[in-house]
Amino acid sequence: MGRANTNRSMHIPVRLWQRNWAPRFGALLQAALGLASLVFPEAAAGQPCVYVLSQRQCAVEVRQRPGGQLVASVGLDAGKTGQCQPVSLALDRTRLRAYVSRQDLDVVSAIDMAGGAPPVQIAVGNAPNAVALSADGARLFVANGADDSVSFVDTASDTETATVPVGDRPRALALMADVSRVYVANDADDTLSVIDVGAGAVIETVPVGDAPSGVALSPSGAQVYVANEKGNSVSIIDLGAGTPARPVAVGTRPRGIAFLPSGGTALVVNTTAGTLSPVDTASETAGEPMAIGGAPLAIAVSADGAAAFVANFMGNSIAMLDVPSGDVTTLAESGAPLDIALGPCPLLPTPTATATATQKPTAPSTATPPAVACPGDCSGDGVVTVNEIISGVNIALGSAPASSCPAFDGNGDGQVTVAELIAAVNASLTGCPSA
Repeated sequence: MGRANTNRSMHIPVRLWQRNWAPRFGALLQAALGLASLVFPEAAAGQPCVYVLSQRQCAVEVRQRPGGQLVASVGLDAGKTGQCQPVSLALDRTRLRAYVSRQDLDVVSAIDMAGGAPPVQIAVGNAPNAVALSADGARLFVANGADDSVSFVDTASDTETATVPVGDRPRALALMADVSRVYVANDADDTLSVIDVGAGAVIETVPVGDAPSGVALSPSGAQVYVANEKGNSVSIIDLGAGTPARPVAVGTRPRGIAFLPSGGTALVVNTTAGTLSPVDTASETAGEPMAIGGAPLAIAVSADGAAAFVANFMGNSIAMLDVPSGDVTTLAESGAPLDIALGPCPLLPTPTATATATQKPTAPSTATPPAVACPGDCSGDGVVTVNEIISGVNIALGSAPASSCPAFDGNGDGQVTVAELIAAVNASLTGCPSA
């Protein structure tokens, strides 16, 4: 992947993306433990992992930022073989549960990304396309392309609770933050349906461009942007104003749209052109497109607005755009990626015997046993929490004294080693040893 020219007309924050210590030290523990990943709350708030819907793998892959290391790959079918036709991905960042629409089965697969329970198949309409999830993870909305409807799904019971007829061949969804409205792009009749969620009905239909296939709400919630795939344009709609949609020319076959958190720029990926077009939301003009990869379909922007990640379907890769500089690099190779989301890395189960078999054997210790009942249990309550693990990491990095949590310093030498961190992580995952 080459370097793209910076578009100086973009209203982009100049703050550089901060690479904190958590992913780096997590990688060290990964090597020692055989674990796929370790989560720290500070890093989780910064969305340290990229979730990728891979058609070729029939799986959701999880990759760390910034290096692209594979953290996990969870299959959609729990052992089922055969053709796989996933389309779209939504991520519950609190429960680390991924929802994937499946046109081959007419379901949404609900996947536990931390490992454990097999995927739950939620029956919806015919040929489900896009999915959108409420911020609290309680409600899922699914565009059913062949039924011309949108399914409402309760995620507590994993059941469809209602269906709402919309336009011809709905293809993309966007959800108002308060879950009062759903905006549905209808590919075959060139319209945007506005659903009143409380009423369970379409209350407005807005003409847009040719073959709308992507939709996004501005951070302020005042506008909707619709990507018109055959029209090579984006339609801008002022919500509640009653004014016609305004077209902005972009690249060839636009699909995914994402806003920077400031709301000053919308990023639009153009599938056939293999480019990304920045749209200045103040002037409503598109800047110079930049090369992003082969057949980009979807884009996600980090919470701090410093990085954007693009699923390049034909390029078999995830591209990473450094927003302040405009540099484009390949985060990772991925088999035919369809969609992308950002979120915390999953804390995975204890490593298997196979994974730990390659660890260097340690000689029996002759040191005095630790004076604490449970490694890493700073509070002495019999449970090792993630926050206590962070305390141990801080001690190991030299940013906190060993006296701040003697439960990590098993041999009393005033330091915390990787081996001592491993003991605490195992206590966190499997429980403290019995007294």
